[in-house]
Amino acid sequence: MKTNKIIETNKLDSEVNRTLQMKILKDRAAVLARPFFEEVDNGKELIGLGFLLSDEHYVIDASFVVEVIQINELTQLPSCPPFIMGIINVRGRIISVINLKTFLNLPSKGITNHNRVIVVKHQQIEIGLLADEVTGNMLVFTDQLQIPLSTLSSRQKEYLVGITKDHTVLLDIEKFLSAGEIIINEEV
Repeated sequence: MKTNKIIETNKLDSEVNRTLQMKILKDRAAVLARPFFEEVDNGKELIGLGFLLSDEHYVIDASFVVEVIQINELTQLPSCPPFIMGIINVRGRIISVINLKTFLNLPSKGITNHNRVIVVKHQQIEIGLLADEVTGNMLVFTDQLQIPLSTLSSRQKEYLVGITKDHTVLLDIEKFLSAGEIIINEEV
């Protein structure tokens, strides 16, 4: 008799787990099905990808993100600006990797197992951005952003949209990808 009750309890637990898993999957699907920009009562809402640079939180518009990958074999290139780490091969695509910490004059901690390359694309430009760690998707209300601090360097101010209430910096990735200073077109 006890064996039958245990089996019935296990079946019930299994059904509850499946129901809970289905609810979680449906909730995730509903979040992912939302458009990147949508009007809300508070103004404009942006879904972004959050990441860390030198223990500071940053976010970029997720609509520019192609994928996030681990940094594997990086080939360094001679005669490049210091912020260009090198190139990587991603399934046959050669992608330049830019160290945002160097580009934005932030302190560097070196490469660890937590580092990721965020592959971003705008028009014909596809590059990888080295991040210390990717923290995940986040929602940013663009009308609630604070203006960048006056203590930032001119390069930092140029590519920052603003800062959220929780001190996450929103980078203008479209402006960054359109900037002439990241394009190196020299023949040696």
